[in-house]
Amino acid sequence: MKNSIILAAVLLAASLSGCIAVSGVHDEDIVRANTELAVRVCGGEANIQEVTEDGYVCRTNP
Repeated sequence: MKNSIILAAVLLAASLSGCIAVSGVHDEDIVRANTELAVRVCGGEANIQEVTEDGYVCRTNP
């Protein structure tokens, strides 16, 4: 329950800021892990283009 609330909060914050597009969500745990990794690797939420179950894409022109 706590994990789904955290994921919902991350997705809501991202959708309100227009930073992260999430598509094809079937496994929330994988998407959450990829989102956390993307935030660290891309240098913040503003630099993430998309997060999926398969991985993530950083923005090329932040």
